Amino acid sequence: MAGLRFIHSADLHLDSPFKSKSHLPDRLKEQIRASTFEAFERLVDEAVHYQVDFVILVGDLFNEETRSLKAQVKLREGFERLHLHNIQVYVSYGNHDFIEGAHYPITYPANVHIFMEEEVTSFPYWRDGDHVANIYGFSYKRRAVHDKKVREFKKTGEPDFHIAMLHGSLETQTEHDVYAPFSLNDLLEQGMDYWGLGHIHKRQQLSVHPPVFYSGNIQGRSRKESGEKGCYVVEWRGTQFDNTFVPLHSFAYEEVSQAAYNIEYPEAIEHLLEQAKQSVKSEQPVLLTVTLKGDEGRLMKWKSEGILSEWIDLVNERENLEYGWVWIDQIFIEDEPAWDEQELKASSQFAGEFLNNLDSLSNREWEAAIAPLYKHRRAGKQLEEITEGEREEIKEAAKQLVMQQLYSGRESGL
Repeated sequence: MAGLRFIHSADLHLDSPFKSKSHLPDRLKEQIRASTFEAFERLVDEAVHYQVDFVILVGDLFNEETRSLKAQVKLREGFERLHLHNIQVYVSYGNHDFIEGAHYPITYPANVHIFMEEEVTSFPYWRDGDHVANIYGFSYKRRAVHDKKVREFKKTGEPDFHIAMLHGSLETQTEHDVYAPFSLNDLLEQGMDYWGLGHIHKRQQLSVHPPVFYSGNIQGRSRKESGEKGCYVVEWRGTQFDNTFVPLHSFAYEEVSQAAYNIEYPEAIEHLLEQAKQSVKSEQPVLLTVTLKGDEGRLMKWKSEGILSEWIDLVNERENLEYGWVWIDQIFIEDEPAWDEQELKASSQFAGEFLNNLDSLSNREWEAAIAPLYKHRRAGKQLEEITEGEREEIKEAAKQLVMQQLYSGRESGL
């Protein structure tokens, strides 16, 4: 069999707005907003460095159906660089950049091959007159594809390699919307030599023989997309494919838990935050989420009084944003309550009624409560859709805040 080396990437989400970062300093926001473009430029650099035969981009190259002109031009410029090095590019579109979305298309160079149909088709890859590989894939015409597209992947011709591109998810997936669902057995039955997957923003290997990989996205966009982000360099080693992960991100999201037991004064928070920052310090910038764990209720009290946020601001102000910065982006409190939740729920006290009502809050009541925020002329432009997990975090934070206020009031005789 001929040799083969290619890059597998997906979920570029070029020009992501990072709406939830509007509170950050302008200089930091500029760096974050540029991160997806920088990650893509590094992808092109790596393709040239490794002298790959081709690059596969498995869906969601853009962040929205209305593709920004800047994102399209930056993509074209990268493709043109690859064209100069005779590197082919195979593109499929996913649920974020589906074909029928509103956009004005940009013409890409001749080395770019785009799957323009929702039916699975293939492109041949030729090298020095030899038919080395077929690359199979499809694009989303509309926002959602619920059919089992995997059944349409059928090998054609007799190239040395059959490479499949699929933007979709395991049918058992619960953390993301399930599009183009498949089971692992579905993939294995098609006889492909490599499955390059997209849609899930966490890199993972589902199978060894044949290799089935999610490359993840190239730049994390929230704390739920933590750690290194990048692409895979895939190379045939004579008997099997080897995948080498190559990081591309401009900054990473990281999370740290910090014990905060037995602290009596809020000044101790300064040291805890600095410790958390040092634990993730690296050459790459980091947006850090810190969870402080206590057991005496003081942390929640200091948070409700605004003291905690003041310490965060003071610690962040010291950070040099030129190189390898660590910025505390979010902080969570796990403070053992000084009250028995189940006991209160069973009582006739106001606190018990509050806790029971919070537990029984319906989706409709939730939507009605937050609707004014999204209708606000300025706030609505900055807010992203709240996920179910984020909703539970907000409810938990509200519970802790209210109960801390009630508890503190009782202790003060109010």
